[in-house]
Amino acid sequence: MGLFRWVGLGLLAANLLAPASFAEDMKLRYITLFDGGWYNVDPIMLHWKTPEGETFSKKIGAKIGKGEAWCYDLKKDGRVPTGSQVWIIAKIESGENKNCKKDRKHIYDENSNAIWWLEMHGTTLNNNRCENVSDKNEYYTPDTRIKGNSTFCAE
Repeated sequence: MGLFRWVGLGLLAANLLAPASFAEDMKLRYITLFDGGWYNVDPIMLHWKTPEGETFSKKIGAKIGKGEAWCYDLKKDGRVPTGSQVWIIAKIESGENKNCKKDRKHIYDENSNAIWWLEMHGTTLNNNRCENVSDKNEYYTPDTRIKGNSTFCAE
């Protein structure tokens, strides 16, 4: 009986110490960022890693302020190969950089119409974050000013 107890405790400990499983990769064509913070975001940097493992980055989009959003169509960009892992880094003016890579891989697929929804909140120096949201929400009102190379995220 003691042996079974030790084996059971060992299996339980192995389960608790095993790495958490990661969410499934997201295939997307559009990235959107809503600025709900008390600051301006400028610049927004697009980063990508090609299927061959090369990494690139470029400054994209216009400055967005509180209550504004940015929407980017990777297909219109033309530089990012389909199958590349993509993420953004948003620079808060007079503040810090926020990495928007998040909880899973985001893979560009030119045949997708999926949108990666991101929001930022906080103040210039406090409680800043860039977080995933599941879908368009109450912040995207009909009068939200959308910048970037697409208005698809507002539709």
